[in-house]
Amino acid sequence: MSTNLDNVLLLALAYDELDKFLVGEPFYFQEAKNDYEEPQNIFVAFDLLVLRYWQQTRDANFPARFVAAFLKILATYPDRNRAIYAAAGWVWYYLFCLSQKREEPEGLYAELFEIDMGSVALALRRQLEINKAALILDTRWAGGSWNSENGLWEPLMRTALNVRDKLGGPDYVPANI
Repeated sequence: MSTNLDNVLLLALAYDELDKFLVGEPFYFQEAKNDYEEPQNIFVAFDLLVLRYWQQTRDANFPARFVAAFLKILATYPDRNRAIYAAAGWVWYYLFCLSQKREEPEGLYAELFEIDMGSVALALRRQLEINKAALILDTRWAGGSWNSENGLWEPLMRTALNVRDKLGGPDYVPANI
């Protein structure tokens, strides 16, 4: 894997800023080629950077750093809704990729690391419960009127239910759904 400035994941790891990469802060943001704005292009960031990094390095510390970065953004990131939305998107996509690994054992995700997302799910559930009112009012990203009548809350609930019911992932559906 090259260590040039084009690989923002390597820089995020070197500067201990994986949390900033997850939420797509400027410099760590991966451009999304779609009609709607997102805080981070998770599909591209995961497939082209995270997965490739893992395949090429087998960095034994990376899975734990990945989980720790989620816990950090959920506990301390100033824009709570952005942290929640980004974390939910990453959890969904990671679990989707694991499901693809099971369906196609020789496919793109064949060597994907497997981690316990239980601690992330607990933190995510707690933040969803605490921030429900603010999430309902937030119309950024998938919370726009084109996709939701309840701001970010509605798409986040769809994602949480999908993770639990279709991907067999950890249950982070809040008690106050």
